[in-house]
Amino acid sequence: MDMPIKEKILFEANKIIAKKGLNSFTLEEVAKETGISKGGLLYHFPSKDKLIQGLIQFYMNQFENKIDKERWLTSLVEEHFNFESEKLTCITGLLAAVAMNQELLEPVRENNKKILEKINKTKDPAMGMIIYLACYGMVFFRLFCMGELSKEDMQKVCSKLIDLSENIL
Repeated sequence: MDMPIKEKILFEANKIIAKKGLNSFTLEEVAKETGISKGGLLYHFPSKDKLIQGLIQFYMNQFENKIDKERWLTSLVEEHFNFESEKLTCITGLLAAVAMNQELLEPVRENNKKILEKINKTKDPAMGMIIYLACYGMVFFRLFCMGELSKEDMQKVCSKLIDLSENIL
């Protein structure tokens, strides 16, 4: 089955940002790579900001759908350490938002606010925040190619964070 057109647009926009950088991220380039007219693109996303908002929302929805409601903090750790190249590519949409217009990150801020509220209701809120911030740190460590961690080392860190998270829920 073919990918729905909105998803295809988001997929191609994300690829362009990841491969060519923000300078090549134009609506014309996205339309070309998607195989639709610029008017067709504008029908779904009336502006570059709306397209970036779509990327952010798509990434957040994918992430939230993978979080187990019962083991939410443990699941959050597992998901942050479950790196696939496409997931790191998705994060480039967030970086594009920061570079172009920080207001576009408002849904991410709101989501983080909800997570921090949940963390504050755990047995050890400070440890919960340490776990959460460690997850974010790992994402940005990988995203910005700040060094190489072996899979074994990443697994050790992930396992430790999972143990810690299970003890505070």
